[in-house]
Amino acid sequence: MKKMPIRPAPIAAAVLVAALPGAAQAEAVQTNTATAQVLDTIQFAVLLDMNFGHVALRDNANGGVVLIDPSSTGRSCDTALVCAGSFAPSQLELTGSDADVQVTFDPTFQLTGPGAPILAEPQFPGGSGTVVRISGGSTVVKLGARLNINPNQAPGVYTGQFSVNLEYY
Repeated sequence: MKKMPIRPAPIAAAVLVAALPGAAQAEAVQTNTATAQVLDTIQFAVLLDMNFGHVALRDNANGGVVLIDPSSTGRSCDTALVCAGSFAPSQLELTGSDADVQVTFDPTFQLTGPGAPILAEPQFPGGSGTVVRISGGSTVVKLGARLNINPNQAPGVYTGQFSVNLEYY
């Protein structure tokens, strides 16, 4: 038996040539534009402080809830309470650049006075984290709250403070 030398086939040689790198392509350059807008500092003015008005317990053994709705600017009292006198949601005027502003706040705050503290829960259309738009340099936002009157709440004036955080969004 005679051995035959192995020779590469012409197809294999063509595959090797095709695998070699080709000539370099010309480089392309693209110029892009960058922009930034520097915004005015957000300012605010308190136009109106929140006021729940006069609240009385119908029966000292039961507490109750007063709600100031910032959307309708209405007040509602559950049947365990009597609500009288004027009331108002808090109103803030925001000024700054025409842009979106995120409004955030703590979920509760307290009113303190001669008796046990009264728990309040801020109310804002959309809740904490809602984005509002400053347009024309200013906008007004209204905040209400749900006030939880305790059973046997001592008579007197109760006050408290709550914080609202404003940040461009």
